[in-house]
Amino acid sequence: MQKYAFVTIAVLCLTFLCGCESTELEQRSFPLAMGIDLQTDESEGQLVVSFDFPDLKQISEKSKTADTPVEFSLEGENLFEVEKSYENNTNRILDYNHLKNVILSEENFQNMNMLRKILENWEGQQKVARNTSLFFAEGKAAEMLSLTEETEGSVGKYLEEMLESQKDFKANKIATIGDLMNQWHNQDELLLVPVLTEQGERPTITKYGVISNFQYVGDISVEEAMQVFLSQNMLERFQYESSDGTVIELTDIRAEKQIEEAEGIPVVNVSIQGKAKILQPQGIDVRQQYKIEQQIEQQLEFELTETAGKLQKELGVDMTNSYIALGGYDRNLYEEYKDMPETYAKNIQQVFHTEIKILNTN
Repeated sequence: MQKYAFVTIAVLCLTFLCGCESTELEQRSFPLAMGIDLQTDESEGQLVVSFDFPDLKQISEKSKTADTPVEFSLEGENLFEVEKSYENNTNRILDYNHLKNVILSEENFQNMNMLRKILENWEGQQKVARNTSLFFAEGKAAEMLSLTEETEGSVGKYLEEMLESQKDFKANKIATIGDLMNQWHNQDELLLVPVLTEQGERPTITKYGVISNFQYVGDISVEEAMQVFLSQNMLERFQYESSDGTVIELTDIRAEKQIEEAEGIPVVNVSIQGKAKILQPQGIDVRQQYKIEQQIEQQLEFELTETAGKLQKELGVDMTNSYIALGGYDRNLYEEYKDMPETYAKNIQQVFHTEIKILNTN
């Protein structure tokens, strides 16, 4: 923690072109995470914005050896009003240069006008970086930011470290504010956002929120979300358990798609290849290898097809996210479904092919 405090202050000094003076730190607050809720009690249409950040003033002036988290919540009709209220109450200016995470309560999607205003504020003022990680909260975002005891201080820092330790995704892929802004402007791409719930007094990803056409259409399990990511070539590795209890870890994953028209229906063929390592049981005989490969391929294809059908029927989405690439595969289909992503998602037929090669046989 001493190292983190020192590095944080050093970075701030560089940010201010080496003019790092105590007065500058005193006049600014640097949140690591922000939570946004809707006030649904007495003041309808009000935001409740919560902040989580270390108290850099105490670290610099009193040489404390640990971050001192400061929790602060304010209400306002919009973010601008909240920020001005913060300045009036603390005599400090909010600086988002070190903001790593934004948590939105799911209820934000019940007021789309308010959500658009939030995004307009961030985009117009460029206050929040587009690569800031995005989470949803099943309950109140403020409640997630209050879980400081088990997270050893800043929840924002805890979430940042949690994402950094995630090795399953290619290029550290996680939903961001930029992704949500793209949804707002284009409304043609499937977006999965991790949903935080409290487990053991810690924020934990227990499911994923599904955003389609800038609408929150429902939640899916973590297992279903990983299948979605697998179909979109977003995974570095994928663990899978077959019906007989064999557990494999799939690496060197390559997922490719082709889109074509068949009898007037758009069809996306997804081919998934990868190398598998058997995690359990150990000591697989070489004679069993081919049989296990076939069994896993067939079962995985079946489950991918089943998940795709469920998401299409219940949520109206195409889990392969093929609409955004349609123009590059079939121009006639693109012209037919131009500006109609919802219709395309309902009509698309999804076919999966897998090719798995087991590497270890002992």
